[in-house]
Amino acid sequence: MNKKWLLIKSGLLLIVCWLTSLVIVMFFPAMYQKFGVIMCVVFGFCSVGASMCIYGNYALGVGKKLRVIDERASGEDNSKFGLLLGLVPTAINYIYVIILFLSKFGVIKYDFYPLYKTLTFYFMPLTYLTAPNSAEYVDGAVQSVPVPATELSVGTLVLVTLLPLLFLLINHISFTVSYKQVDVKSRILYGK
Repeated sequence: MNKKWLLIKSGLLLIVCWLTSLVIVMFFPAMYQKFGVIMCVVFGFCSVGASMCIYGNYALGVGKKLRVIDERASGEDNSKFGLLLGLVPTAINYIYVIILFLSKFGVIKYDFYPLYKTLTFYFMPLTYLTAPNSAEYVDGAVQSVPVPATELSVGTLVLVTLLPLLFLLINHISFTVSYKQVDVKSRILYGK
């Protein structure tokens, strides 16, 4: 099995997550305006949950295939490969976080926060909890104006720093469950 291709595919799945979240988040601004902060939680759960399902399913499949290959042919122990699978999307998201930090502290003059929210649609509803857009009159019309990166709170910075770790966590857990044939039902129901 070509592990490099598996890692590349892990990175490309971010596009699938982005498109899935785009459909979910498409209705978020209208619902947020009507129902407020509770929609951040609801849409955040749906958007992040969809991304975690996509990556969880992928890691489960890879874990099963690698286990079969390791048992039959190679005899290797690839039990930690799930960490590598999760490290790819996590690293990509941390590139965005680093650029956001550079924008926040004025190292780069470009306001990266609106682009950050666009690149990470799967996290956007959750980032609204700490840094929502404001409604302002611009040329006689009400427009949604994002918070400038320089005005992001410490809570927002902590949140955007921690969220990418979900990819690492879900990939590792899903891969390990599949690779080591963990019976989740028995573990949860019977404590075995």
